[in-house]
Amino acid sequence: MEVCENVAYLLYVLVSAAGGLLVGVLGTGSSLLLLPSLAFIFAGTFSDTDSLRLAAGTTMATMAVGALAGALTRYRAGDVDVRLLRLMMLPYIAGSLVGPWISRSLPTEVLGIYIGLILAVVALRMLLANRSVASVSRDYRGRELEISIVLLAVGICSSVAGVASGVFAIPYLARFALPMRTIIGTSTAAAAIYSTFGAIGYVSAGWSAANLPAGSFGYVYLPAFAILALTAAAFTPLGVRLARRLNDKILRRFFALFLLIAAIVIAFM
Repeated sequence: MEVCENVAYLLYVLVSAAGGLLVGVLGTGSSLLLLPSLAFIFAGTFSDTDSLRLAAGTTMATMAVGALAGALTRYRAGDVDVRLLRLMMLPYIAGSLVGPWISRSLPTEVLGIYIGLILAVVALRMLLANRSVASVSRDYRGRELEISIVLLAVGICSSVAGVASGVFAIPYLARFALPMRTIIGTSTAAAAIYSTFGAIGYVSAGWSAANLPAGSFGYVYLPAFAILALTAAAFTPLGVRLARRLNDKILRRFFALFLLIAAIVIAFM
């Protein structure tokens, strides 16, 4: 399906507005909405373009803006464990820089299946997860090596697909004796580092790539990035206000079903 450029700009606004609302209501999910949506839009707008990697890089750059803003807010609220954040930094930087180059080396068909599997796993977790959190007593101090290895893997696996690190990091960190607001706050601050270096990784990996559209900076499509970042920033506060009126459980299920459909389509694009 071909999409003209003006229609594409409108779709960027609609998708980023929906992503901003989703973050405001659920506290997460924008990258999982942006990634498949951009893959579809880019595939229809640009012929002979590496739409999956361009979508992943543009999503990563957009995440960096939102994560930086969220990190400042969380830090001012006292929800960031600085010691844990320092422990997360190096694995995330390394993982987010390596992931885009792995993505570039994979055949497009394999990358599509990989991204589809990531989206499907997240969707199934949303549909099946028990929202209750068990009480745990494990202290993360003294487990620095374990945490570094796990978060390095999270950084690599997430950045290959171009999705948020917190999708996998938050459930892992919840195994330790930390308040959930601290886990989310620290993960958000670490995600600002992860997505910033991930965007740099996609810029460098796509620097010499052929057949990218005008306005691309490596695997980051700047016109879409600018619209996505500004629109999402405007709509996220509205999502926070809507959270009091919407049924969280129903919304999560609809979003999970969207991810499952997107996973199947991307896997066979």
